[in-house]
Amino acid sequence: MEQLIKKTEQWFIDRNLHTLDGSGQLRKLNEEVGELIQAYKDKDRTEEIDAVGDIMVVLIGYCMQRGLYINDCLASAYNEIKDRKGKVNEQGVFVKE
Repeated sequence: MEQLIKKTEQWFIDRNLHTLDGSGQLRKLNEEVGELIQAYKDKDRTEEIDAVGDIMVVLIGYCMQRGLYINDCLASAYNEIKDRKGKVNEQGVFVKE
């Protein structure tokens, strides 16, 4: 995973995209999430895989542009949820206590 992150970061650098302000990546993220939702609705696994990958690329680029480290962001989120307790509601969403 770390190697793929580095390759993705290099892709942004090679295209001089790493210094932008992140707003374009936010618009792209919205588009990619929409594609993931549609793939889910269509039960199209190939498109789901593509959309999740695209979302990851966009998030890596956004982090570069904003001076964040994607690994740090994930670690921070995991540290918040690791001991969380709760239950799944009728819509299949985990609700914390």
